[in-house]
Amino acid sequence: MENKLEKLLRENKSRMAKKQLIDDLMKLHEIDISEKEFIDFSISKEVHKKVYERIKTDNNIKTITFPYDEEKLMSNINFIFDYLKKHEDKKVLFYPSAFGFYFKSSNQLYLEYPIAITSPLSECKQIIIKLMLEMHDDLIILSEELNFGFVLSEDEYSCVSIEYWEE
Repeated sequence: MENKLEKLLRENKSRMAKKQLIDDLMKLHEIDISEKEFIDFSISKEVHKKVYERIKTDNNIKTITFPYDEEKLMSNINFIFDYLKKHEDKKVLFYPSAFGFYFKSSNQLYLEYPIAITSPLSECKQIIIKLMLEMHDDLIILSEELNFGFVLSEDEYSCVSIEYWEE
């Protein structure tokens, strides 16, 4: 059980990380998420764990893998958003990859799990397009119930993977 001091420290760290994420996305990518709603950190953490568990265990997850190429990446992102078009007005959890900027050894705040924002799926596409060209960590968009979504990642060999699903 978490004591009161631990809870206050966790909440303060989460609040500072939200501010830093807003500032970093604006400064580095000219993306304004200041008006977006942030998900409670404990829910954000739990859903983040669940998506990777699902990718490991669900045989219905589809995967697109290709060597990094900007045109191919754009084409595949357009395909994914077309694939999920019927959900474009639904609110999704979006984990921006700016999480990758947080290193323990720098003056940046480090969180064990990224913070999710909520946004209609249709509004996420332009943010994804700006962030995907300089991915520092996975870009994740999914419904809170994990009924649909995708994870866009790039490995150390510049191989891009998009794991996606819809129930």
